[in-house]
Amino acid sequence: MTTATRRSEDGSVLIEALIAAALVAMILLATFQVLSDSARRRERVLAQRDAVAIARARLEAVGSALPLTPGRIEGVEGGYHWSLVITPCSGDVRSRAGELRCATVTVRKPDQTAPLVSLTTRRVTGNARDA
Repeated sequence: MTTATRRSEDGSVLIEALIAAALVAMILLATFQVLSDSARRRERVLAQRDAVAIARARLEAVGSALPLTPGRIEGVEGGYHWSLVITPCSGDVRSRAGELRCATVTVRKPDQTAPLVSLTTRRVTGNARDA
């Protein structure tokens, strides 16, 4: 082999090594992005699960621990802000059983304005005392 041929081969080996390193870097970057996206989605799902549990607990308390009177009640539980809004249901007619009320619970993280979850239910006031 001549010296010129050896230099040409040495240059092509360097270029091949650089291309291989660039490919490995791109694969590692793509893997990192997939893993970080997965971690963000997991955190979001866990936060929504906690928010649903808080909202369900607040709705279960409506009429017993929380009054069924129209208005707004707010609180903090487990690092989440919740608000309960009770209103008379639209188009509703009072019956002997009582008045139909709509209760909506919204749960959000303190640093966010968009709610993680919002649940609504309807409850009948049991007697004239609740109305």
